[in-house]
Amino acid sequence: MIPLALIEDALVYANLLLMLTVGFTLTYLIAKIPNFAHGEFAGIGVYVTFTVAQVWRSNPYLAVPLAFIISAFSGAIIYNGVLRTLKRFGGTMISLTISTLAMQIMISALLNIYADYLYPIAGSYSRLFLFRHLDFGFMGLPGVLIVSTIFLLTLITLLHLMLTKTRFGISLRAVVEDSSLASTLGVNVELACTVSWMLTAGIAGVAGSLLPLWFQGHPYTGSMLLTSVFAASILGGLSSIYGAMIGAYIIGLTEIFGTYLLAQTFGAQLTAYRSLIPLIIMCIVLLIFPRGVTGLIEDIQARRASRAMAKIRDRGG
Repeated sequence: MIPLALIEDALVYANLLLMLTVGFTLTYLIAKIPNFAHGEFAGIGVYVTFTVAQVWRSNPYLAVPLAFIISAFSGAIIYNGVLRTLKRFGGTMISLTISTLAMQIMISALLNIYADYLYPIAGSYSRLFLFRHLDFGFMGLPGVLIVSTIFLLTLITLLHLMLTKTRFGISLRAVVEDSSLASTLGVNVELACTVSWMLTAGIAGVAGSLLPLWFQGHPYTGSMLLTSVFAASILGGLSSIYGAMIGAYIIGLTEIFGTYLLAQTFGAQLTAYRSLIPLIIMCIVLLIFPRGVTGLIEDIQARRASRAMAKIRDRGG
């Protein structure tokens, strides 16, 4: 029998991972490079919550909008200050990718410095913390599960409406398909990229701000989450926002339940190797169906269509 607390852990983790994976995938589709600094936006959100809860002694949920703003601003700086500058000087995809890795190291270092700075101010340990005692409950459910689920459903709905019903969303899809062609058609590609980076970074910041309410926060939270985010995006197909959502939930639930089952079977020491679960899934996906869940669904649909056409030709013959 799986404990209720474990189910809550899995759902909260899957919700937060989905927020991060959607942003990572959208950034990849637009910039055509993996953003290794994406996890650090969640790290920023973690320490915004620490500041609000421990330094300001306020409700930790007040950190959510603040984390969105600060992370979105950070995303705009990285894109316009680093990537856009490198592009202007003829930077290759490899150099752009390495630049995001450099930004990941830099932001991680700043978070460590900030954590040390907060220790005497907050009067509590700032390198490992958990704020479950500050969360609320409703009908036996933790508040972070309710809030993250509501936010997630709202995000999916608004994202779908934006991409399909708004002029900006259509422009964004055009940039994803062919940025050069979109530019010739009058789309402001750089503005679309800047807004998308701000949006995805802000969503990652929100995920990070909610994380300490249920899981332990520390300066390397974002770096550790990136492995699962990367695996979820690859499982989803790397080319589909909706595939990323499926991949995130599969990875999130598998990571929590898989770790629990392995610990129950072989001992609690195996929980230290939890990050191996998304890595193993990622390797299997790349070896067996490299286009991920989205590609697998498309292949199944194509085979069904091919069989239907064959039946029609046979009847006609």
